[in-house]
Amino acid sequence: MSAQKAKLSLIIPMYNEGEVAKKVVDELQEEFNRARINYELVLVDNGSTDHTGEILLKMAEEDPRIKVIRIRRNQGYGWGIINGLRWASGEYLGFMGGDGQIEAGDVVRVYQEMIKGHHSLCKARRFKRKDGLLRNIISLIFNKLFVYTFKVNVGDINATPKIMTRSLYNRLNLSSKDWFLDAEILLKSSSLGVAVAEIPVVFHSRQGGSSNVKMGTVWEFLRNMTAYRLRRSRHEGSDIVWREGDPA
Repeated sequence: MSAQKAKLSLIIPMYNEGEVAKKVVDELQEEFNRARINYELVLVDNGSTDHTGEILLKMAEEDPRIKVIRIRRNQGYGWGIINGLRWASGEYLGFMGGDGQIEAGDVVRVYQEMIKGHHSLCKARRFKRKDGLLRNIISLIFNKLFVYTFKVNVGDINATPKIMTRSLYNRLNLSSKDWFLDAEILLKSSSLGVAVAEIPVVFHSRQGGSSNVKMGTVWEFLRNMTAYRLRRSRHEGSDIVWREGDPA
């Protein structure tokens, strides 16, 4: 299976994930190979200060299906994904966290539903969470505010993997450097009339390292959501929801 002819490109941003990086990649490759998926992994060292970068580079030296993108300074979760997407060659483009909280088999299920259902965008929905009370509270706030404000019928904003067609990706013009990237994808897809397919998955506790999602993430999200809503309100009179180049 050649990386140059990959059907699926999966972007995985990693920030100080040295404890789990190899395990996450090994499990994904095992499941992808079992399902006979022609893939490439685009691993993004998102400004790590531990040994994550060295681990990723070593894996890339041993397997041509792995690409490594190194970002010197962490500018946010979304920035890591955006840079990874720019280097992806697959017909289908996806991304997920690099902390081992999603089972590799569930990533395969999301991709298979994408192909089987001819969807433009397919994502996970965390129906059972094992990542602690704080993360559950933050997620609940995100989802309730998002649905109330934008009336988008999606059960779980930030759940990954998210997998999309390259044609949809080319129309989204993604720009969010932070955690709002997931919301940006869903909002812009909705404005294009794209239905989102969701596959239920179990969300496990982290296999190592520490979470980068804090209560401050809520305020970051609220700030971005308010800015997006104001822009959308200004455009509604002309039936424009967003324009090429609008930050989100």
